[in-house]
Amino acid sequence: SKHIFLPALSLGGCHRSKQLLKHAVVCLGFLCVVLLAGNIGQFFFCNFNTVSTNLNSNSFYPFVGMLCPKKWTKFKTSCYFVSTERRNWTESRHACVDEGADLMIIDSHEEQVFVNRLLHKDQNAWIGLTDSVEDGVWMWLDGNTVTTTFWQAEQPNNYGGNQDCGELVQTQSGGEWNDDGCFSKQISICEK
Repeated sequence: SKHIFLPALSLGGCHRSKQLLKHAVVCLGFLCVVLLAGNIGQFFFCNFNTVSTNLNSNSFYPFVGMLCPKKWTKFKTSCYFVSTERRNWTESRHACVDEGADLMIIDSHEEQVFVNRLLHKDQNAWIGLTDSVEDGVWMWLDGNTVTTTFWQAEQPNNYGGNQDCGELVQTQSGGEWNDDGCFSKQISICEK
Protein backbone atom coordinates (compact mmCIF):
# COMPACT_ATOMS: atom_id res chain seq x y z
CA SER A 1 0.00 0.00 0.00
CA LYS A 2 1.20 3.43 -0.88
CA HIS A 3 1.03 6.35 1.57
CA ILE A 4 0.97 9.90 0.41
CA PHE A 5 2.61 12.46 2.62
CA LEU A 6 1.67 16.12 2.35
CA PRO A 7 4.07 17.92 4.68
CA ALA A 8 2.96 21.43 3.55
CA LEU A 9 -0.51 20.84 4.95
CA SER A 10 0.53 20.14 8.48
CA LEU A 11 -1.81 21.28 11.22
CA GLY A 12 0.69 23.80 12.55
CA GLY A 13 0.90 25.70 9.21
CA CYS A 14 -2.89 25.87 8.85
CA HIS A 15 -3.31 27.19 12.39
CA ARG A 16 -0.67 29.87 11.80
CA SER A 17 -2.42 31.01 8.58
CA LYS A 18 -5.73 31.36 10.43
CA GLN A 19 -4.08 33.44 13.15
CA LEU A 20 -2.47 35.76 10.60
CA LEU A 21 -5.80 36.17 8.82
CA LYS A 22 -7.56 36.95 12.12
CA HIS A 23 -4.92 39.57 13.00
CA ALA A 24 -5.19 41.16 9.55
CA VAL A 25 -9.00 41.44 9.87
CA VAL A 26 -8.70 43.00 13.35
CA CYS A 27 -6.09 45.49 12.10
CA LEU A 28 -8.21 46.47 9.09
CA GLY A 29 -11.27 46.92 11.31
CA PHE A 30 -9.29 49.10 13.73
CA LEU A 31 -7.95 51.16 10.82
CA CYS A 32 -11.51 51.74 9.53
CA VAL A 33 -12.62 52.95 12.97
CA VAL A 34 -9.64 55.35 13.22
CA LEU A 35 -10.32 56.75 9.72
CA LEU A 36 -14.02 57.22 10.48
CA ALA A 37 -13.25 59.00 13.76
CA GLY A 38 -10.75 61.25 11.95
CA ASN A 39 -13.27 62.16 9.26
CA ILE A 40 -15.96 62.97 11.84
CA GLY A 41 -13.51 65.07 13.86
CA GLN A 42 -12.38 66.94 10.76
CA PHE A 43 -16.01 67.63 9.76
CA PHE A 44 -16.89 69.17 13.13
CA PHE A 45 -13.62 71.08 13.46
CA CYS A 46 -13.85 72.63 10.00
CA ASN A 47 -17.53 73.53 10.32
CA PHE A 48 -17.10 74.94 13.84
CA ASN A 49 -14.31 77.23 12.60
CA THR A 50 -16.52 78.38 9.71
CA VAL A 51 -19.40 79.27 12.01
CA SER A 52 -17.30 80.96 14.67
CA THR A 53 -15.38 83.12 12.19
CA ASN A 54 -18.25 84.01 9.86
CA LEU A 55 -21.61 84.89 11.35
CA ASN A 56 -23.10 85.29 7.88
CA SER A 57 -22.39 81.72 6.78
CA ASN A 58 -25.10 79.21 5.90
CA SER A 59 -23.23 76.38 7.56
CA PHE A 60 -23.79 73.62 10.06
CA TYR A 61 -23.59 74.66 13.70
CA PRO A 62 -22.34 71.54 15.44
CA PHE A 63 -23.66 72.29 18.93
CA VAL A 64 -27.20 72.90 17.74
CA GLY A 65 -27.18 70.31 14.97
CA MET A 66 -29.21 72.38 12.55
CA LEU A 67 -28.70 73.46 8.97
CA CYS A 68 -30.11 76.65 7.54
CA PRO A 69 -31.68 76.48 4.10
CA LYS A 70 -29.88 78.09 1.16
CA LYS A 71 -29.99 81.91 1.24
CA TRP A 72 -30.74 81.83 5.00
CA THR A 73 -28.15 82.98 7.55
CA LYS A 74 -27.39 81.19 10.83
CA PHE A 75 -27.13 83.03 14.14
CA LYS A 76 -27.13 81.09 17.41
CA THR A 77 -30.22 78.83 17.32
CA SER A 78 -32.12 80.56 14.49
CA CYS A 79 -31.96 81.03 10.75
CA TYR A 80 -32.70 84.40 9.11
CA PHE A 81 -33.77 85.39 5.62
CA VAL A 82 -33.85 88.92 4.23
CA SER A 83 -36.42 89.15 1.46
CA THR A 84 -35.69 91.05 -1.71
CA GLU A 85 -39.33 91.50 -2.62
CA ARG A 86 -41.06 94.59 -1.27
CA ARG A 87 -44.40 93.80 0.41
CA ASN A 88 -46.65 95.31 3.05
CA TRP A 89 -46.33 93.97 6.61
CA THR A 90 -49.13 91.41 6.32
CA GLU A 91 -47.91 90.08 2.96
CA SER A 92 -44.39 89.91 4.37
CA ARG A 93 -45.61 87.85 7.30
CA HIS A 94 -47.48 85.46 4.98
CA ALA A 95 -44.32 85.06 2.87
CA CYS A 96 -42.35 84.12 5.99
CA VAL A 97 -45.04 81.67 7.14
CA ASP A 98 -44.95 80.06 3.68
CA GLU A 99 -41.25 79.36 4.38
CA GLY A 100 -42.01 77.76 7.76
CA ALA A 101 -40.92 80.92 9.60
CA ASP A 102 -42.35 84.25 10.78
CA LEU A 103 -41.22 87.85 10.85
CA MET A 104 -38.25 88.03 13.19
CA ILE A 105 -38.37 88.72 16.91
CA ILE A 106 -35.40 90.58 18.40
CA ASP A 107 -34.49 89.27 21.86
CA SER A 108 -31.14 90.93 22.51
CA HIS A 109 -28.72 93.68 21.53
CA GLU A 110 -26.46 91.00 20.03
CA GLU A 111 -29.25 89.78 17.75
CA GLN A 112 -30.16 93.38 16.82
CA VAL A 113 -26.57 94.10 15.74
CA PHE A 114 -26.43 90.82 13.82
CA VAL A 115 -29.56 91.46 11.73
CA ASN A 116 -28.57 95.09 11.20
CA ARG A 117 -25.47 93.74 9.40
CA LEU A 118 -27.72 91.75 7.05
CA LEU A 119 -29.22 94.96 5.67
CA HIS A 120 -27.73 97.46 3.25
CA LYS A 121 -27.03 101.05 4.29
CA ASP A 122 -30.20 102.95 5.31
CA GLN A 123 -32.45 100.00 4.40
CA ASN A 124 -35.70 99.38 6.31
CA ALA A 125 -37.13 95.90 6.87
CA TRP A 126 -40.31 94.63 8.52
CA ILE A 127 -39.87 92.72 11.78
CA GLY A 128 -42.47 90.88 13.89
CA LEU A 129 -43.43 93.91 15.95
CA THR A 130 -46.92 95.47 16.07
CA ASP A 131 -49.29 97.49 18.23
CA SER A 132 -52.32 96.61 16.11
CA VAL A 133 -54.09 94.80 18.98
CA GLU A 134 -53.90 97.81 21.33
CA ASP A 135 -52.55 101.14 20.16
CA GLY A 136 -49.35 102.02 21.96
CA VAL A 137 -48.80 98.52 23.39
CA TRP A 138 -46.07 97.00 21.24
CA MET A 139 -46.00 93.22 21.10
CA TRP A 140 -44.08 90.56 19.25
CA LEU A 141 -45.92 88.14 17.00
CA ASP A 142 -45.52 85.37 19.59
CA GLY A 143 -47.70 87.45 21.97
CA ASN A 144 -44.87 88.63 24.23
CA THR A 145 -44.66 92.28 25.14
CA VAL A 146 -41.56 94.16 24.13
CA THR A 147 -39.05 94.40 26.97
CA THR A 148 -35.80 95.34 25.22
CA THR A 149 -36.24 98.18 22.74
CA PHE A 150 -34.13 99.90 20.11
CA TRP A 151 -36.47 102.70 19.04
CA GLN A 152 -35.15 105.70 17.14
CA ALA A 153 -35.39 109.02 18.99
CA GLU A 154 -39.00 110.26 19.15
CA GLN A 155 -40.29 106.80 18.15
CA PRO A 156 -42.76 105.20 18.14
CA ASN A 157 -44.81 108.26 17.26
CA ASN A 158 -47.82 106.79 15.40
CA TYR A 159 -47.47 109.56 12.83
CA GLY A 160 -50.80 110.29 11.21
CA GLY A 161 -52.48 107.84 13.59
CA ASN A 162 -51.81 104.91 11.32
CA GLN A 163 -48.41 103.39 12.17
CA ASP A 164 -49.00 100.00 13.77
CA CYS A 165 -46.12 97.91 12.42
CA GLY A 166 -42.47 97.84 13.39
CA GLU A 167 -39.48 98.02 11.10
CA LEU A 168 -35.75 97.74 11.59
CA VAL A 169 -33.85 100.69 10.15
CA GLN A 170 -30.24 99.88 9.24
CA THR A 171 -27.79 102.29 10.88
CA GLN A 172 -24.05 102.48 11.48
CA SER A 173 -24.72 102.18 15.22
CA GLY A 174 -26.37 98.74 15.11
CA GLY A 175 -29.88 99.44 13.86
CA GLU A 176 -32.94 101.13 15.28
CA TRP A 177 -36.69 100.60 15.23
CA ASN A 178 -39.37 102.77 13.72
CA ASP A 179 -43.14 102.46 13.55
CA ASP A 180 -44.59 102.67 10.07
CA GLY A 181 -47.88 102.17 8.28
CA CYS A 182 -48.45 98.46 7.78
CA PHE A 183 -49.47 99.18 4.18
CA SER A 184 -45.95 100.42 3.24
CA LYS A 185 -44.07 98.17 0.83
CA GLN A 186 -40.58 97.15 1.93
CA ILE A 187 -38.37 94.14 2.47
CA SER A 188 -38.63 91.97 5.58
CA ILE A 189 -36.60 89.64 7.78
CA CYS A 190 -37.92 86.12 8.47
CA GLU A 191 -36.72 83.94 11.35
CA LYS A 192 -37.04 80.23 12.05
